[in-house]
Amino acid sequence: MIIMDKNLKIVYLDRITAGPIDLKERFSKYGEYIEYRDTDFGEVDERIKDVDVVITTRIKLGREQFEKAKKLKLILITATGFNHIDVKSANEFGIKVANVSGYSTNSVAQLAITFLLNELTPVNRYYEEVKDGKWMDITVPDYQKYPIDDVNGKILGIVGFGNIGKRVAQVAEILGMEVMVAKNTEKDNAKTGSVIEKDGFLRYDLDEVLEKCDILTLHTPLTELTRDLINLERMKKMKKSSIILNLARGPVINQEDLYFALKNKIIKSAAIDVTSVEPIEKDSKLFELENLLITPHIAWKSEKSLIRLMDNVENNLKMFLEGKLEGLK
Repeated sequence: MIIMDKNLKIVYLDRITAGPIDLKERFSKYGEYIEYRDTDFGEVDERIKDVDVVITTRIKLGREQFEKAKKLKLILITATGFNHIDVKSANEFGIKVANVSGYSTNSVAQLAITFLLNELTPVNRYYEEVKDGKWMDITVPDYQKYPIDDVNGKILGIVGFGNIGKRVAQVAEILGMEVMVAKNTEKDNAKTGSVIEKDGFLRYDLDEVLEKCDILTLHTPLTELTRDLINLERMKKMKKSSIILNLARGPVINQEDLYFALKNKIIKSAAIDVTSVEPIEKDSKLFELENLLITPHIAWKSEKSLIRLMDNVENNLKMFLEGKLEGLK
């Protein structure tokens, strides 16, 4: 049974991230609900000082905030990643933290495959050429400015093999690709042998994946082990014709090293939906690169994903009020 407490105060700190979904009716039935379009770091303390529940996608919360938020009991993260929350400190203050997993599997996998296909058939580049009046130039047989490559027969390396990585692998096989899954750094490296059979896919040492893959796609969480996982040293192991896709977290790739590798043709190209700092700086030198495509962390934002996300966030709140919430997934 859910214990309704009309004195419960709930605040959504960065409502802008949730898209065009009506949330006021959804959360007001549990207590007083306040939402802010966005919150600067300097505004956090004032906005959470007397609330019971904080909802947020990406606002940083740590010990300093928890010390001042005397009533705070629950942080509902409207995302899977929780590296912006000091979970250890939250636990010390008796604050539950809950995230949502699995809500955007199809959406993120869809963008990964879109990136992959666009890197092999760069439709965005061809559109710009057509706009510039170069239709006839493009259609001549020897046009090579933006070569088109076949996906069939390519090797796809996958780092991070949760729900999203598995979905990408399934679609890649349908497209005729060979899939190489990198071992989970934390779970598989202690196991003997370079190949492990699991979930119908083989696991390989990361270095072997890097050396053999034509496209590398990243879907791993950000941890101390995965921060800067793909750095210059590792990119130098890859083929010069290889492509990197990042739909994980920005810091999984060392961004300075990525810039250097792309500028110096150590790898062919990259497409990323995440950056080290978000939003990306307006004067970022990444914009100098012709062989890099950047989207603004949109992979998870399909309409169905957003609805599923908020259903799960509300369920976490219900579970908390029933005393059944386990916390992070």
